Amino acid sequence: MNTKDTILVLTSADDPTADAVAAALAHAGGKVVRLDTGDFPMELRLSATTTAEGGWAGMLSTAADTLDLERVRSVFYWRPTSFRLPAGMSPADEVFAAVEARHGLGGLLASLDALWVNDPVKSAAAEYKPLQLTLAARCGLAVPCTLLSNVAADVAAFAKRVGGQVVCKPLSSLVFTEDGHQATKPYTTIIDPADISAEAFAATAHLVQEYLPKAFEARVTVVGVLPIAVAIRSRSQAGRVDWRADYDSLTYEHIDVPESVATGVRRFLERLGLSYGAFDFVITPEGRWVMLECNPAGQWLWLEHETGAPIAAALADLLVKGTRA
Repeated sequence: MNTKDTILVLTSADDPTADAVAAALAHAGGKVVRLDTGDFPMELRLSATTTAEGGWAGMLSTAADTLDLERVRSVFYWRPTSFRLPAGMSPADEVFAAVEARHGLGGLLASLDALWVNDPVKSAAAEYKPLQLTLAARCGLAVPCTLLSNVAADVAAFAKRVGGQVVCKPLSSLVFTEDGHQATKPYTTIIDPADISAEAFAATAHLVQEYLPKAFEARVTVVGVLPIAVAIRSRSQAGRVDWRADYDSLTYEHIDVPESVATGVRRFLERLGLSYGAFDFVITPEGRWVMLECNPAGQWLWLEHETGAPIAAALADLLVKGTRA
């Protein structure tokens, strides 16, 4: 008898995306335990011992809920918070306690024989864009011609090679503040090789790509093996270069995915050991789908609100089944 009947939702207490998944799981009849790693060790208690079969038996519990480790079928991992440690610890003790908590609680969770959506270790590896581009091409997906460099002269040669405009885009999803000002996120920008400072360009790695003409863009949210696509169109120049730069200019439409693209994104996730991915595509005026990147923890709730795309229900179905297939 299969006693793995519990879906663990690892998230913060007030995350609307996790709320939507939890509601869909309740509708699907899933048994849900919701915990936040940030509650450890102040409010979350850990007690587990090894079993003869090669696992862990025990509990994770708070005042509100208890998780039986042996009953976990699947895990929805969605932006849980950092450990909150007891007040009054020395800086050295705080570092030690946080590292021990990560290796103890994190190691215990990593040992669960369950479907992860997504495993944070695999997600971290999947965030490297150079890896994404090579893997996407090997999986049969079209990708932009790309330069990775910190040599300014390379950009002019690259622009000549592609025969058109080029863009520079961030390699990470970093959001930062500077001099106490509002949080800033760098977006994809059309650049002129003649304007590049060789000294500034040499300071770090840069991802430069051919600028692709666009009929529209698409976010393809893949849940297990199910691709759910939304066309994204912008009415502004900034939004046409990078739609994230101007959400107010966007319109959305739930669309179908070409079978070749669906096959490619499934292969991509399988190779990385992921159960979920948010892929961004450019669709050229000729109808060619070109993959820009994949976010293994990409947001999707606003797309469901805009189009009715059934992403929460698909995630609930995946978590209840406990298998990608």
